[in-house]
Amino acid sequence: MLTRKIAFVSFLLICSCADPRPPTGGPRDDVPPSLVSTDPPHESVEVSPTELRLVFSEYVNEGSFARALSIVPTPQGRLRYRWRRQSVTIQLPEPLRDSTTYVVTLDDEFRDWRGVRLTSPLSFAFATGPVIDQGRLRGRIVDHVQGLPVAGLMVLAYPSQAATNQAPAYQTQTDTEGKFEFSYVRESDFFVLGLRDLNRNLRADQGEWFAVPPVEAIRATPDTSSQYADWVYTKVDTLGPSIERVRATANQLVEIRFSENVFLQNPTGEPWSIVDSVSRAPAMVYSSYQSESNSRMVYLAVDPLQEKPYALLPDPSIQDSSGNTVRLDTIYFMGSSGVTTDEPKFERFLPSSTENPYKLAPWETPQIVFDQPIGASLLDSLLSVQDSTGTPVNYEIQTLNGTGYSLISLNDPTQIYRVAVRQPDSTYVRFFERLGPRSLGSLSGMTIPAGDSVLVALMNTDGQILATESPDSEGAFIFDNLPENSYRLHAFIDRNRNGHWDGGLIDPYQAIEPVTWTSEPITIRPRWDTALPDILRIGQSIQKSFPTTDQ
Repeated sequence: MLTRKIAFVSFLLICSCADPRPPTGGPRDDVPPSLVSTDPPHESVEVSPTELRLVFSEYVNEGSFARALSIVPTPQGRLRYRWRRQSVTIQLPEPLRDSTTYVVTLDDEFRDWRGVRLTSPLSFAFATGPVIDQGRLRGRIVDHVQGLPVAGLMVLAYPSQAATNQAPAYQTQTDTEGKFEFSYVRESDFFVLGLRDLNRNLRADQGEWFAVPPVEAIRATPDTSSQYADWVYTKVDTLGPSIERVRATANQLVEIRFSENVFLQNPTGEPWSIVDSVSRAPAMVYSSYQSESNSRMVYLAVDPLQEKPYALLPDPSIQDSSGNTVRLDTIYFMGSSGVTTDEPKFERFLPSSTENPYKLAPWETPQIVFDQPIGASLLDSLLSVQDSTGTPVNYEIQTLNGTGYSLISLNDPTQIYRVAVRQPDSTYVRFFERLGPRSLGSLSGMTIPAGDSVLVALMNTDGQILATESPDSEGAFIFDNLPENSYRLHAFIDRNRNGHWDGGLIDPYQAIEPVTWTSEPITIRPRWDTALPDILRIGQSIQKSFPTTDQ
């Protein structure tokens, strides 16, 4: 009996020393962890701890803690962590600086044991001297298309714009409303940068999205009522697309993969160059084309190639979505002796919709898409267009990418057009109807300021730009012939007159072009002019401030 009691007591001791496990079961947990207490306590002064202790409201994911943690100023050396139940003790590698305010922050990488992430950063502050810094910086980051909040974005505060290649003085994140706040920072000027820091190196790298401040230097003060509110999120793309791979998929077909989506300016093959890499004898390029489903790829129809090396120089007019032209590098590849006999196959109608007949807006054209280019005579034999009475209709064809063919002459609003594409297995049919004046409305409004440098963009609710207008000298503008639907407006001052909004630069600093948006979608009714209830005051949306009440 004594032996059994000793064994039972030993079992209890072992269990009490084991790593604690969070309870399982119960309702779904969607509440992120919170800080219950800290040591040193929040806002304490004249403390010089050798370790920091944080107690959370629940069990947390220990692996996410180190990724999410920042201590500013950053201690030099390696932090060590000691976990016990719902708390962690951070052992500091060095004594803290005298008379310094420290801010400890956890960003949205931090999560509880079920994987629920923070929706806004957790932080606390303390000072090793008798005074804790009281400077504050506030702002909000919104997207450049519709002015919607950008959540979970890293925000970095530097002593000046010139210091952005170094570690920031402070860091935090935007919450679900796109807002951010720095508290307990020294009262000084800062360059505050929003950054989608993909590699978490706390620096802006090529290709990363960012938001520059409305002004270069923002003063951190206890009173934030005069601070700017909106930073606008964008990306500056200055690199042209490059060729990643070239291969001959058949003796008369060459496939080219680019580093990003590209746009053909000329579907003929004339601007391309392919030569034998030894004899320099040219190979004729008859056409170039793209697939609707993958804009990174370009295909060339060429003279029959042989299984030997060739050199390719790309069409210099190829561009990416930012207007950057392709890098003119010579690329070498092996020819192929393979032969393909695939016939062009019909893929789909555009615009894609289950609506039949599809009602065409003034800016839309019916389009038929094949998997490869198709000759004019073959297309005529496969395609038929009829009006409402079944009478054949003459049509005009236009292609931009070589595989999508637009029927640009179907403009009679009194007709419902039947478009049919015959294939070996079936005939594919779609009906299209051009909306007439009785089905269309208009949208009008005013901008401040006026002037020919102002542009107003009409967008659908997905942010796709449908049309642009420049207000008159009084600031008045109107979008005519709009189908019944909901729309948004995006207005900006086109300072460099390049036709699109520019989001500024980090180094050298350049502010964004002033911009504003309609706050809600605008619904258009047929035969009705919808007037905006408010003037679009361009630039003023980035100068409003948050209420001074603490949140």
